Amino acid sequence: MKSFLEDALRSSCEGIMVKSLDIDAGYFPSKRTDGWLKVKKDYVEGLNDSLDLVPIGAWHGNGRKAGWFSPFLMACYNPETEEFQSVCRVMSGFSDAFYIEMKEFFAGDRILAKKPPYYRTVEAPDMWFSPEVVWEIRGADFTISPVHQAAVGLVHQSRGISIRFPRFIHSIPDRNPEECSTAADIAEMFNSQTRKMDVTAER
Repeated sequence: MKSFLEDALRSSCEGIMVKSLDIDAGYFPSKRTDGWLKVKKDYVEGLNDSLDLVPIGAWHGNGRKAGWFSPFLMACYNPETEEFQSVCRVMSGFSDAFYIEMKEFFAGDRILAKKPPYYRTVEAPDMWFSPEVVWEIRGADFTISPVHQAAVGLVHQSRGISIRFPRFIHSIPDRNPEECSTAADIAEMFNSQTRKMDVTAER
C-alpha cells in the first residue's frame, strides 16, 4: 500500500482510497463507512511534512468550539528580518482539554492590542497573541500562498508559502519562539518538494 501511496503523491494526488474486503463494502457518496478509508500523506509517519511553528493569533470558535480559540494562526520565524511570518491556520488535532488550556493560557498580557509590526501576514484574526510557545504541526505538502507570508521573497517575490491540511501534533515546551522553523527552512522544504515533482515528471 505504501508504494501505491508514494506513486500517487509523486503524481501530485492528495492520497489514495482503500477498500475493505468485506462483501458489503459498497461505496455511498457523501457517507462515511468503515468499508472505504482515505489514506493521505499526513496520516503516514515519515511521509508528512513537519514544522515547528508559533501561534501568533486566533479566531473565536463557532458551533461546538464556541468560547474557545479556533482556528489558530501559525507562524515561522525569519531571523534575517526578525519577523514572524504566517504559514497557515490550524484547527485539527486539538483535544477539548487543550482548547480549554489555551483559552486560559492566552489571556491578559498575552493578548495584544493590535498586530505587531514584526508579524507579517495578510490574515486578520480576531486577536493577536504574543509569541510564547512552539507547536509541532504536520501537513500534506507546501503551496505558494497570496495570504501567508512565510519565506516571502525566497521562493516568490511577493507571495509566501503555506502548508496544506495542517494538523496539531504536540507542544514543544523546551523550544523558544525564535527557535521555531525558519523562513529558510520552509523555502528549502518547498524547493525539495518541487525538485521531487520535477524528477517524477521527467520519467
